[in-house]
Amino acid sequence: MAEQKELYLGYATDKAVTPFFDKFLRELENEKIMKSKCTSCGTEYLPPRQHCQKCLSECELEEFTEREAKLYSYVIVDFGPESLASKTPYVVAIGEFPSGLRLTAHITNLMAPPEVGMPLKLAFEKIDEKRVTYKWLV
Repeated sequence: MAEQKELYLGYATDKAVTPFFDKFLRELENEKIMKSKCTSCGTEYLPPRQHCQKCLSECELEEFTEREAKLYSYVIVDFGPESLASKTPYVVAIGEFPSGLRLTAHITNLMAPPEVGMPLKLAFEKIDEKRVTYKWLV
C-alpha cells in the first residue's frame, strides 16, 4: 500500500485521489504550486481544477511561479472549527496575483491589522512528515 500523506489545508490522501490531484500533492511537497489550464478555452484555475467550469473540458496542470500578491480580501476567525480552535483568532486571506489569479490561505505573521491591498508573499511549511501547507506572509 502506498504511503498516505495529507495537507494541512484539508487535502488528505487517505481518500480516493485522482492522478491529477496526486500530481498537485507531489509538487506541493517540493514547494511548488500548480495551477490548471483548460485545454479547450484556456481558462486558468488556482487552486487547480480537473475540469473547466466554463466549458467542462479537461484541464492540465502547470507550475504556477508567481509568489507575490496583494491582499484582496480577508476574514478574522474568532471561533474556528475544533481542529483550529487553539489557533484562534487567525486570519484567512485571499491574495490576488498580478496575473489575476487568487489563492486563499492563512496569514501567519501579522504584526498589525490586515489592510486590503497590502503585499503578501506565498510561503510553504512542512508541518510534519505527512502534512504540508502553503500560507501568506506579510
